[in-house]
Amino acid sequence: MGGVKILKIWLDFCEPKSVTMLRSLYDKLLESHDVFITARDFDSTFYLLDKWGVDYIPVGKYGGKDLIGKLRSYSERLSELIEIIYNENPEFLFCITSPEALRVSFGLQIPNIMFNDEPRSYGPCSMTLPYANQVIVPKCIPLEWYFEYGLKEEKIIRFNGIDEVGWLSNFEPNEEILKNLNLSKENYVICRTEPTKAGYLVNEMEPHETQLATIIPEIIQKTTDFKFLIITRNEEQFDFLTKKFESRIKEDKILVYRGLENLSQIMYFAKLVLTGGGTMVRESALLGVPSIEFFPLETYPQEQFLIDNGFPLKHFHDAKDSIKQALEYLEGNYRIDTSKKIEELENPIVIGIEEFEKRVKTE
Repeated sequence: MGGVKILKIWLDFCEPKSVTMLRSLYDKLLESHDVFITARDFDSTFYLLDKWGVDYIPVGKYGGKDLIGKLRSYSERLSELIEIIYNENPEFLFCITSPEALRVSFGLQIPNIMFNDEPRSYGPCSMTLPYANQVIVPKCIPLEWYFEYGLKEEKIIRFNGIDEVGWLSNFEPNEEILKNLNLSKENYVICRTEPTKAGYLVNEMEPHETQLATIIPEIIQKTTDFKFLIITRNEEQFDFLTKKFESRIKEDKILVYRGLENLSQIMYFAKLVLTGGGTMVRESALLGVPSIEFFPLETYPQEQFLIDNGFPLKHFHDAKDSIKQALEYLEGNYRIDTSKKIEELENPIVIGIEEFEKRVKTE
């Protein structure tokens, strides 16, 4: 990064996606700058950071389903971050839609760049977008969705792609990773539960609920050739599914996890990826793996972008439709080579670094 000042840069990781997406950003910035990480205890965030082996400052935790819990956790994390960041005195912030980080950034006048691809998350967006200096967003998401938060167009940087390109643009498959999990190529299905504690689902589903409880048994009845690896989003789902599938777990037919490292590699060699929405299904489709999203809300622009561009992704609301499509995928060969398709898409991390360099170059 010739011509760029050596700065102290702060990255805040408040969800697992932050660890996956911003890891390459951290590595690149570390070549020329002093970089530190703060992280919130939510889902598998700490698990992934520990597996990565990077130093981080744990700050705060997820507030749960109730509004009072969310408010308290926000207040507590904000108070802790104020003291940490005041003492660390960083000169720049990168994050993915972190309410506490953006508020501290605004209060202490720390320049920032934020990544966002979830404007339907009303609470986090309401508490971040007004404080963001620049927001990097996929072009497939309508600008009007951001204008609703009062964000000015000149603060929005759009790119032709989706966030997941940020960590898959240089993907190289490594089948050796399967040995540690006693897996063979295309003999297993990766499953992910719904984000039942997310603001847009909190009134639709109980924390422990997931359509996988219905979908997986139906599929197993019709085919016995595959293992099912389930990655849960919270303790309630983990406990519920561990108990429900107890016998299948003993048979090594079903495995239930709170998190998995090297997930991109594991998904790449799967026969099918079956998830309750979001990042994983976009990631697997980008990798050319047949992918099904079962989700009660309408197809989101990023998923539609992948569908329109020929990636192997289907979205269903109903469990029966998901089961039918899953069986079709399992019985055939629907994997495609997407390497050239990915090359044609823009990388949000590259864009973030370019914008950062423009802002901090010496005169």
